[in-house]
Amino acid sequence: MSAGALELETFGCVVLRGEIDALALTAEFDATMRDAFVDVDHRLHGGIGNQFRYVPMMCEHTPVSVQLVVRLAAVAAELLQCDVLPGRAKATTYFGSARWHRDSELPVRSVGLAAYLEPLTGDTGALCVIPGSHHDDFAAAIASHLDHRADLPHSVLATMPGDLIAFDEHLFHSSSGGGQRRQWRVDFIADDAPDDVLREWYALQYSVGWDAGYDYDRYPTYGAYWLDATVAWSARMHALGAHAAAQAEEAAAVRGRSPRP
Repeated sequence: MSAGALELETFGCVVLRGEIDALALTAEFDATMRDAFVDVDHRLHGGIGNQFRYVPMMCEHTPVSVQLVVRLAAVAAELLQCDVLPGRAKATTYFGSARWHRDSELPVRSVGLAAYLEPLTGDTGALCVIPGSHHDDFAAAIASHLDHRADLPHSVLATMPGDLIAFDEHLFHSSSGGGQRRQWRVDFIADDAPDDVLREWYALQYSVGWDAGYDYDRYPTYGAYWLDATVAWSARMHALGAHAAAQAEEAAAVRGRSPRP
């Protein structure tokens, strides 16, 4: 087991310093955010205390992101010690703090790979984690004590552009003191769980009735460019319902929009 895999298994997170080309990714991120939205003022969402706006970066307009996903699959496979499948790569702009939460309750191993595009500290919205809280016994012990406070014993993962945070999606995490900050992220699941669990994980990534406000035709989740670049995963993800789940969300959002004047 590599040092990174051991750190992820033990603590639930590992910071890979200087792992990505921050300049190229930042330029593509900013261009995507300028180009993608059809209703910029309205499309701020919340749910864990902060507000956010996101766009998938999985098409011909975001080649840096797509190739990064392809490259980072090997990193995720090393960390999880098995074959992996990707979720959705996306650009997200966050506003404000996020209370303690974790991203998955499913019995499947999954890792989030997140890169923040500005320097962050504990006072400016850096990711805060409770090391070890991805383990079931620890998670059960602390869950009843979470009251959305920022003063729980935790570690602050201060980062610079180019750093990549890998964290178990069962790990409790939060942020405080943050203003506007940019995050690129992709998740990977370990392809060693029963198919019905993997299918549920993909189904939970998408929600019919949700409209994120971006141009779904211009920035599709699983368009032709993505499928050409990720042939090794396409058949498996299709069989697990990933493509159908994303297409159902996107089609419903487009149908539900009022015609633009």
